[in-house]
Amino acid sequence: MNDFVQLNRDGGVATLIIDNPPVNIVDSAVLAALVSALDELEADPLCRAIIITGAGEKGFSAGASVQEHLPNQAPQMIEQMTILLERMHATPLVTVAAVHGICLGGGAEVALACDFVIASENSKIGIPEITLGCYPPFAMVQLPGLIGKRKAKEMILTGRPVRAEEAERIGLINQVTSRDNLMQSATDFLLPILKNPPRIVALTLSRLRALEPFISAPGHRMMGQLFVSDLVSHPDYVEGITSFLEKREASWKGKRFCDGACKK
Repeated sequence: MNDFVQLNRDGGVATLIIDNPPVNIVDSAVLAALVSALDELEADPLCRAIIITGAGEKGFSAGASVQEHLPNQAPQMIEQMTILLERMHATPLVTVAAVHGICLGGGAEVALACDFVIASENSKIGIPEITLGCYPPFAMVQLPGLIGKRKAKEMILTGRPVRAEEAERIGLINQVTSRDNLMQSATDFLLPILKNPPRIVALTLSRLRALEPFISAPGHRMMGQLFVSDLVSHPDYVEGITSFLEKREASWKGKRFCDGACKK
């Protein structure tokens, strides 16, 4: 654990609070702390579930660190995210994301890796990577199975966030609640699950996750590797990341394909 993730326990339910102000960026320190928390909680036989949420009022998370998307840092960042998402897919613990405010990019990928998502009415969930000149490797694994291929393509290719009501309607989240009642709603959601036999719940969850073919295969790892090979040296990727950091409009190449004047 570190200063960027708080761990609280109440009986068999642990709460992990991403606390990286001002907007809870999921950077290397946060990713490492989340993996460390999983290590600790999985070793406790009395722990049965985790609720992941974000500190403060701005939101669950504004996404992964754009600074860590720079070419010299991106491979390590992608590897760290891959490790976390693989661990979340394999954990015997039931996982719930309690989302409020903004939940974007890498932050959304962490939330959507949970078994369930409870969101407050003011939530916006989005995958804006395309607007920065890259694609969201892990959301590309997650979204088609959650909301169908057409809606997944719409979210990924437009970068448009969806509000909580629409997110519930399309199956992206399980439940909408008020901001004040978010954590209680997440806890209440777990109650009928945790009434059931612990070992059978863990076994059933494992079997259910195994039915997600691309995720249970090495999908996260494959997409992370493709992200690095496809994008890290691509001029539009470099332009998208640097223009964001320099707070200016990106200057994209106007052609869909490379005619020899540009090279990756």
